[in-house]
Amino acid sequence: MPADSIQEYSKVISDLKARKFYPIYLLHGDEAYFIDEIVSHIENHVLTESERAFNQTVFYAKDIEISAVVENARRYPMMANHQVIIVKEAQGYKKLDDFEAYFDNPVPTTVLVIAVKGKKVDGRSKLYKSSKKYVSFESKRLYEDSELPRWIKQHLGERGLQISESNCLLIADHVGSDLSKVANELEKLLINKGDLTEVNEAMIEKHIGVSKDFNVFELMSALAHRNTKRTFYINHHMSSAKDFSIIPLLAQFNSFFMKGVVLKQTQVKDQKGMMSMGIGFRQIKDYEKMLSNFSMAELEKAMSLVAEYDLKSKGVNQTMVGDSELMKELLFKILYRPTLSN
Repeated sequence: MPADSIQEYSKVISDLKARKFYPIYLLHGDEAYFIDEIVSHIENHVLTESERAFNQTVFYAKDIEISAVVENARRYPMMANHQVIIVKEAQGYKKLDDFEAYFDNPVPTTVLVIAVKGKKVDGRSKLYKSSKKYVSFESKRLYEDSELPRWIKQHLGERGLQISESNCLLIADHVGSDLSKVANELEKLLINKGDLTEVNEAMIEKHIGVSKDFNVFELMSALAHRNTKRTFYINHHMSSAKDFSIIPLLAQFNSFFMKGVVLKQTQVKDQKGMMSMGIGFRQIKDYEKMLSNFSMAELEKAMSLVAEYDLKSKGVNQTMVGDSELMKELLFKILYRPTLSN
């Protein structure tokens, strides 16, 4: 998701809260959470409860033709300033082009919401170009290593709970990029915050279930320092969890070693340069250690091993070995340095 798309989503919600309504909302893209949140706000806040009875209709694409939606949209509200028409699961339509004529001349008192989840509308289409006059919001998935932590910080901050960058990263790594799931986990913090105004590690461990000592960032730090004992100690605790999966760790490892390769190639060593690559302040020392402890060949080997074990985790070229054993093998191979004999 582009860096300003979180702001774009925030602007849509902000305009709605300020009761600045548009006749058309075309919501589309891979990230369902943002689409659902915008739809929910329109559904629950544009009209009063008494106005909704005559002026709000929610359709599902599988149940109604586009021509019938347009016919409803051309009506005028009854004893209200607006009518709201919401079309959910609009990805079920084979062609959205049948909305084109209405997009060219919408009824200003109608708020028409078209929610297309799991796909984006063709940016070359006339429909898409027409929608740009109103609200056309493409909801893309957040990148876990940069945008997701930023969204976590914003989401909690808007609800009166501060959180450090490192704790944002901790949650993002543990929960993953499914925003609905992340929001549910953050809700646990909000419900249980009591008088606290800032999230601490104890809260995260208690309510979300991730330890500040045994997580992927501590594991990567141990690797960067080539601290074999600590690497396997952290891995032992992490892999003992019932829901342990190697897959999210491999994604983090790939990003970690890939950035290490780029740093070696470009010879970037200053903090500003590292941060411009999306490396958080908390991780700079780990990257500095990695650059001194791993040669270019070893970093490239680590990337190759991560790719190999990603395939193995999906059942390619391996016998039935569990994720914890695969992780041990991978860590051993990354850290192993053959002894050269004369």
